[in-house]
Amino acid sequence: MGQWNSTPSEIDEDETFIMYKEQLQQERMMELQNQLLEQRNAMEIAWSREFVRYYGAFCAVSTVGLCVGAFQRRRLVLLAPLVPLSCVLTYQLDQVYGTLRGRVREEAKRLMGSERAKLGPPGGHLTFQALEEIRQARPNALPILHDHPLFRKNLPTPPLDA
Repeated sequence: MGQWNSTPSEIDEDETFIMYKEQLQQERMMELQNQLLEQRNAMEIAWSREFVRYYGAFCAVSTVGLCVGAFQRRRLVLLAPLVPLSCVLTYQLDQVYGTLRGRVREEAKRLMGSERAKLGPPGGHLTFQALEEIRQARPNALPILHDHPLFRKNLPTPPLDA
């Protein structure tokens, strides 16, 4: 009682089932991450569209007021603030209703393909070894227990009864 009386074929079936379950779990996690990313992007676009409505109303009121003031006083210099306002409004409209997001996405794909070296963090990516060296350099770092079974390289495996 309590012994492992599995045949090698049963072990192979178990490993196949475990691998199937792990793959299914990874696919679910990837789908969850994709759904969260899509929700975040949808919220960002919706927020930007709402912002454009308010900013557009502000620009419309400002344009009318500046035009009336400029023509009443016959000073065209009062129309100068319309240039930056219209530039920002055009950018916002392109971002929300135009093709700016698609162009940015295509540029990001190009950067990831051809200019990969520019994307990494300064000093390179952290490795486990580098992180451990940084952690152990701290004065209050806990020591690693190399004699603990989890840190041994050759863990004992249970004998297979054929």
